[in-house]
Amino acid sequence: MAGGSKSGGGVAGPSPPPHASVPHRPFRPSRYVPVSAATAFLVGSTTLFFCFTCPWLTEQFSVAVPIYNGVIFLFVLANFCMATFMDPGIFPRADEDEDKEDDFRAPLYKTVEIRGIQVRMKWCSTCRFYRPPRCSHCSVCDNCVEDFDHHCPWVNNCIGRRNYRYFFLFLLSLTTHIMGVFGFGLLFILYHTQQLDHVHSAVTMAVMCVAGLFFIPVAGLTGFHIVLVARGRTTNEQVTGKFRGGVNPFTNGCSRNISHVLCSSQAPRYLGRKRKPTALAVQPPFLRPQLSESQLNAKVLDNGILGDMHRVRGLKPTVCSEI
Repeated sequence: MAGGSKSGGGVAGPSPPPHASVPHRPFRPSRYVPVSAATAFLVGSTTLFFCFTCPWLTEQFSVAVPIYNGVIFLFVLANFCMATFMDPGIFPRADEDEDKEDDFRAPLYKTVEIRGIQVRMKWCSTCRFYRPPRCSHCSVCDNCVEDFDHHCPWVNNCIGRRNYRYFFLFLLSLTTHIMGVFGFGLLFILYHTQQLDHVHSAVTMAVMCVAGLFFIPVAGLTGFHIVLVARGRTTNEQVTGKFRGGVNPFTNGCSRNISHVLCSSQAPRYLGRKRKPTALAVQPPFLRPQLSESQLNAKVLDNGILGDMHRVRGLKPTVCSEI
């Protein structure tokens, strides 16, 4: 992820409507298989480690061993949840009746200048606006995401501007957690080489196998993102070679890029929460309140209608006699 950049044209994302919401996506059970498997392996192996390995480590060495592993595990779980459930920075789509003709007549690209470098903004036919720099449309989530990095199936979410920090911290803490579990498990096995057929030793070796199996890909991915953070790039930019052989206008140097990812303020959320419509009982002016019989007689008398009614009643016998 890159540090903050100052664009010459003052590029900004589309203004969110007051009741913007995420477009409805069809339910796909296959999307939840990787994140469910990752959660099961993480929670299951850690639980077995605490139940079968940590008691002996606590007695032989120190109570700090389970405390250290517990703190790291909670930090891993917290960042995992934040990366999974946080809005990555989805831009709301334009209304269907907004600029209908522009969808056909608009050019495919527009160019803006950022730090003296020309950067192209592409028209998104799905969301119906020009994507800001570093924004990309995710084919899985079907949304335009600010500072799009990649779509991670292991957290079942896009990684963008708002949740990249937690994804990066999740990788760092997970690598540390795997090293701790494997190291303390190896220490347990070295002290129980004559009792490998016992349940505690068998479970500890199984947990070590899981930790060793995931260590290489997790550590490799962590190192890859450390390099990206230091260079101020995203995974999407690195894979597509967007700034290969050129100058990256979004980098601020290694130290500033790292501080921006870890210490910058949280980016705003563009999608507002749905508001329930408020029902207002409005009484039109032509509807009058119900009046009692006494109130109605008084009102008729005040309007002068009662006297006219008496005069009409007095005229009726006279008219009849003349007829």
